[in-house]
Order: sequence, then structure tokens, then C-alpha cells
Amino acid sequence: MLGAAGGSLRGLVDLHHQVMAWQEARRQYRQAPAGEQGEPPRLRDFYDLIPACAALVVHMGLGAGAAALAGLSEQINGVYAAIAVGMSAPTILTHLGQARTISDAVLGTGPEGPAAPRPGSPGGPEGAAGGTAR
Repeated sequence: MLGAAGGSLRGLVDLHHQVMAWQEARRQYRQAPAGEQGEPPRLRDFYDLIPACAALVVHMGLGAGAAALAGLSEQINGVYAAIAVGMSAPTILTHLGQARTISDAVLGTGPEGPAAPRPGSPGGPEGAAGGTAR
């Protein structure tokens, strides 16, 4: 539950950023010359409620899952840690999805494919003789 609460805090931070952008747009509107103002900016131009609610549900699920996994594996302990993991769950899970295993790093394989041969190594740009370029 604490991880889900952290996930919902992420949505509140996003709402805060959008309200601040709306406030700045309204400030610029009020400072514009009278003939150039047009219609004042509306909050719904900056914050789309339906996608924001969908993102909130997803963030809460990710937060709850990440906090539960971290708690069950005894990687976190306490209320603050569970909320922090829940709030940062999308970033944590994105980085985990991009991580290379040790064997991939050593063998030069992985998500980006096999590593290019280094100059001077067998199969490198100098050919099988392994000579140096002059």
C-alpha cells in the first residue's frame, strides 16, 4: 500500500508542474497588450484529466509492485523507503529493463548485439594476421 501511495505522489508532482505552467501562461496573458490577449489559458489546455488518471493507476500499480518486491527481498525497510521506491518505480523498472548481465558485459553480447572486434584482435580490422596498420 505504501508503494502505491508513492506512485500516487508521482502523479501529484506532475499535476504541480502542469499547474505551474498554467499559472505562468496566465501571467503572460495578463501582461500582454490589451489587443493581443485573446482568450485566457485554461487549465484543461495544460492538464488532461483522463490520461492523467490512467497514468495514476499505472504508477500506483508499479509502485505497489516494486515496493512489494523490494520489501519481500529485504532490500528496503520502513515506511519512507517503501514510499520512495513506489514514487520512483517507473524509473527503477526502466533502468532494470536496460541493464546488462555480467556475462553479457564480459562476452560483449546483449541487447545491443555483439560487440565490434577491437583493432589488433583476431577478426579485427587488420584481418586474421593481427598486424598493425601502418
